Amino acid sequence: MIKSGVIGVGHMGKHHTRILSELPETELVGISDIKEERGLEIANEYNCSYFRDYPELLRKTEAVIIATPTSTHRDISLAAFKRGNHVFVEKPISLDLKEADEIINAAKNSNLLLQVGHIERFNPAIIAAEKVIENPLFIEAHRLSPFYGRGADVSVVLDLMVHDLDLILKKVKSPIQHISAGGVPVLTDNIDIANARLEFENGAIANITASRISLMKVRKIRFWQKFSYLSIDSLNKKVNVFHRQINNGQPEIKEEELSVSTEEPLRLEDQAFIDACLGKKELQFPPEEAREALALAHKILDKIHERANGVNIKFRLEENL
Repeated sequence: MIKSGVIGVGHMGKHHTRILSELPETELVGISDIKEERGLEIANEYNCSYFRDYPELLRKTEAVIIATPTSTHRDISLAAFKRGNHVFVEKPISLDLKEADEIINAAKNSNLLLQVGHIERFNPAIIAAEKVIENPLFIEAHRLSPFYGRGADVSVVLDLMVHDLDLILKKVKSPIQHISAGGVPVLTDNIDIANARLEFENGAIANITASRISLMKVRKIRFWQKFSYLSIDSLNKKVNVFHRQINNGQPEIKEEELSVSTEEPLRLEDQAFIDACLGKKELQFPPEEAREALALAHKILDKIHERANGVNIKFRLEENL
C-alpha cells in the first residue's frame, strides 16, 4: 500500500483522482488545487482530503500525480522529490529541455521514480499493434480535436503532436535527416494546427498532423512497411492489418482485424506507475524517452517559426532550448 495524491484536478487530474481512489494498492490521501471550490468538490466526490497548498499534501504522500499547467511542472516536481515522493507528471514533462533535465536529474539524485504521462503508450490499440510493426518506411498520423480550452498554455505540437512523435521515435530506430513543418495560431496565441514531415536516414518518412480546432476528434496513425500496412484507431481501439499474399502467382491483400482489449488506457498507465512505486514491476516508460519526444517537438517548433518569419507571420514564441 502506498500513500498517493493528485496535484491539479482539472480534466485529467479528476480522472487520475478517480482511478487512484479505486486502485487497491494505494491509499488516496488527498488532492490539491488552487481553485478551492473545485478542489473541495473533487475531494468530497472521491472521499479524500483537500489541500489548498500542495507542499502540505506532499508531507503526507509517497507518490503524486501532477496534472497542473506545464509551466508549473518543474517547481512542483522538484518539491515532490525533495519530500521523498515518486512522481507521475503529465506530458509534456516541461516547457523546455533545461527544465526537463532538471526534473530527470532530480529524480535520479533522489533515487525516486519519474513517469511522464504519455497515455498512448498504454492504449490497448497501440499495444496490440506492437507485435506487427517491424520496420515502417512510411507513417501518417492524424491527431485532431475540437477546441476544449485546456492545454492551450502550450502549442498543439507540445499538447497533442508530441504523442505521435513519441510513438514514431519508438518504432523508427534511425536518426532524423530532415524536418519540414508549418503551423498556424487560430484561436489562441500559440499554434493550434500544425503539420510536420520527418525524413529519417534509413529512408523512412513520417507525415504528422495535429489540430485542436477540428470539428471531430480523430486519433489515427498508419504504418506502411514491406508487404504489410497497419491502420490504428486509438480513439475507437481498432487495429486493421493488411498483408500481402500470393494467389496463383498474383499479389493480393488480406485484411485482418486484431483483437484489442477494452481496458482504459489511463487506468493501465496509473496502475503501471503504482506497480513501479511498489517495486512490483520496472518503470515501463523511461523519462529520457519523454525528453527525446520533447526535443523533437521543439525542433518542429523551430521549423514552424522559421517558416512563419519567412512570410512575416507573427505569433508568440514558446520557450525553446
